[in-house]
Amino acid sequence: MEQIAFISGGTFIYWSAIVVGLAAVIAGTSFLALYYHKSRNSVAAGLMIPLSIVSSLILGRLVHWYCRTDSYISFKAAMTDYSWGGYALLGVFAACIFCACVLRLLRISRNLPQMLDCMALSGGAGIAVGRLASFFNSSDRGILMPETVGLPMAYPVTNAVSGVVENRLATFMLQSIVTAVIVLALLIWCGIAALRKKPIRDGDVSLLFLAGYGASQILLDSTRYDSLFLRSNGFVSVVQILGLVALVLAIVLFSVRMVRTRGFKGWFVALWVVIAAALGLAGYMEYHVQRHGDQALFAYSFMSAGLLVAVGMTVVLCCLASTGKKKEETE
Repeated sequence: MEQIAFISGGTFIYWSAIVVGLAAVIAGTSFLALYYHKSRNSVAAGLMIPLSIVSSLILGRLVHWYCRTDSYISFKAAMTDYSWGGYALLGVFAACIFCACVLRLLRISRNLPQMLDCMALSGGAGIAVGRLASFFNSSDRGILMPETVGLPMAYPVTNAVSGVVENRLATFMLQSIVTAVIVLALLIWCGIAALRKKPIRDGDVSLLFLAGYGASQILLDSTRYDSLFLRSNGFVSVVQILGLVALVLAIVLFSVRMVRTRGFKGWFVALWVVIAAALGLAGYMEYHVQRHGDQALFAYSFMSAGLLVAVGMTVVLCCLASTGKKKEETE
């Protein structure tokens, strides 16, 4: 059930919509500030906001319709009436990246990685706030928790079927906290680099954000009772799959750059083996918890450890790729 904030005639305004709107404003204004400060390209900054809003509504609804077709009367109804229904954050990610690529192809923006860096930080800030909309509805929750457990781990919600108040894992709160920590860590890193006058390579911030956020969603989306799934696969959620893709993408790109700048070293293999083992552990624990729900604490603890190691090693790869001299310069 959605909690109503205001009623004006026949119009109902919900608290969750207000929070999501606030999150969009935070994401948009912080993007404008960051991107204009770095690029001084007011045209690209001004176009990116309306383009991303419109495309996010369309793609966000399209992904939600695909995963929850039974929630809509028809495809036409889903894609033409936006006054009801849901949206998938995955669609928002895809829409923003698509718009950034279009602006670069049209040469309105001159540096795609730079724009993606600003989008990662501002989008992360928006996500951290937007997840709090679940305070006012029954979405984004996890397993039942003891009554003695409160925020940030658990929050009560009324079961829409039975009407019973249940104390459930506050997945939305954990997602908000983790995303805020990732953004804060990246901002601190950028600040330290600026003070030391050692510029960060364009694109590194967005890659590290994707690695950290993707890893967090592999874990946290597993705990949700309302995850989105592919029609062909009801075991692993769409968010988990794309979270893994984002993490692996960052690992591959940093690895390629590391080899290019330092040349191939035998000990690089040890880094990749550790990453593979960490991801393997996380994957096995996801399989384990799906079959032994009563061992969730055990499974998620080891899953968290594996993902933290994988993200930590990704940061190591980034550092090695950034500090080494180009191979051709040493030959």
